[in-house]
Amino acid sequence: MGIKDKIKEMAVDQAIDQMCALAESGTDEDLIKIVEIAARITNNPLWSSAVEGFHHRLEINHPQMHMARKFMRELDPHVRRTIMRNLIANEALLGYQTRYKVKEELGFYPPSHLVISPTMACNLSCFGCYASSYRAKGLDYEQVKDILAQAKDLGMYLVIVSGGEPLYWPHFIRMCEEHPDMTFQFYTNATLIDRAMAKKLVELGNVIPAISVEGFEQETDERRGKGTYKKLTDAMAYLKELGGLFAFSCTAHHYNLDIVASDEFMDDLQERGVFYGWYFHYMPLGKGATTDLMLTPEQRGWLRKRIRQLRGTKGVFIADFWNDGDYVDGCIAGGKHYFHINSRGDIEPCVFCHFATHNIKDTTIKEALNSPLFKAIRKRQPYKLDRRQPCMLIDANEQLREVLEEAGDEVYWTHEGADSIVTEFSPFLEDLSERFAQWLAEHNDDPDVMEKNMEREYGQDPHREEQIKRIYGSVTEALSDEEKKEIYAG
Repeated sequence: MGIKDKIKEMAVDQAIDQMCALAESGTDEDLIKIVEIAARITNNPLWSSAVEGFHHRLEINHPQMHMARKFMRELDPHVRRTIMRNLIANEALLGYQTRYKVKEELGFYPPSHLVISPTMACNLSCFGCYASSYRAKGLDYEQVKDILAQAKDLGMYLVIVSGGEPLYWPHFIRMCEEHPDMTFQFYTNATLIDRAMAKKLVELGNVIPAISVEGFEQETDERRGKGTYKKLTDAMAYLKELGGLFAFSCTAHHYNLDIVASDEFMDDLQERGVFYGWYFHYMPLGKGATTDLMLTPEQRGWLRKRIRQLRGTKGVFIADFWNDGDYVDGCIAGGKHYFHINSRGDIEPCVFCHFATHNIKDTTIKEALNSPLFKAIRKRQPYKLDRRQPCMLIDANEQLREVLEEAGDEVYWTHEGADSIVTEFSPFLEDLSERFAQWLAEHNDDPDVMEKNMEREYGQDPHREEQIKRIYGSVTEALSDEEKKEIYAG
């Protein structure tokens, strides 16, 4: 690191210290000052636009400001400083600069984060979970250590840990301890988070549990086993008491949708101390895979509107990976924004794309990102002009088959039965995609769901589209006005 870089790092550290000092008082005026400082030190244009949008929501006293105030007033000071340092300084500033430099070498802008599943082992056996389809002993620590070193070289400081149950992997705590400059969000059933584990996670500061919940006690225990709901709500109570930062994760399917998208469910999670959460749509993958649990076009369209209603009225920020496709310019997999390394070391385009051509044990992340498979995916993104249908598996299954064919004989399925997504289920998925496209055409929802407070960050903002195009180059094409009129007619 040169003198100039050291001076920049010192300035950033001083700014983080200043922001943390302001957070101690917890007033709205100090929150505004924190946002202004973040805007000055963050030169990533996409993060800058996010800061601008956050400032706007603060000005209008949006309900999500409850989350920001809680971050200042209820979070453990060490957790707050670590998360601010790692996400603002490392990810948004240093990571962005590194990624922009690496772009010239790779030929495209590298992903900002990765998902890793060091083990698929779990203490539960949930219906519909694909983890049990993988039969591997898991990655050893030295392999994961090398993966994280490669990730930092590419400017990635955000790591999502999946599985299996990450806390079942014996090296999880050591990994977080030895990489204090990275943020680890991990998806967990939370049954292994007792008070002692909650205390350890808070002491680490750079770890964010995303606790899986299927609704209330009946719905959660039906899928995950009797007593699971009690254990995960106990874990939430420990984390809240100790000042931990934690999220929720929910799989929406045909039979639980009304519950998991209800006011009662979200109010309960907010009361339990959750900061944010992720909605996943059920996908026909792995153990007991069936299309019967998938959302119908009508349910998916309803959830799209419902998510936006909840974001506009609740103090918990929520995201829907499928229905928020128009906010992130469609599919983010294949190295565009992220990729997945499973417990065997296979480098998959997405946690739901169970095929690969490379394994981390005998290649590098750079080589995998520039493989014919990943290139074929990025070349097609977004798969449809209407970003409300972003997914290659369920919205553009015919393009998935094209990708596999173009990638050639090197493609292999990463577990037995994974190919059912393009064999057994393909006709159903193509029909489902057509019916959802028809539903969208008949129910133009933009006037109803447009989130005015988020326009500066997402969606159909030409300035943001230009920023995305400048960063990602030809991988992402901005929509023309004519195309927008065609897609969002009326």
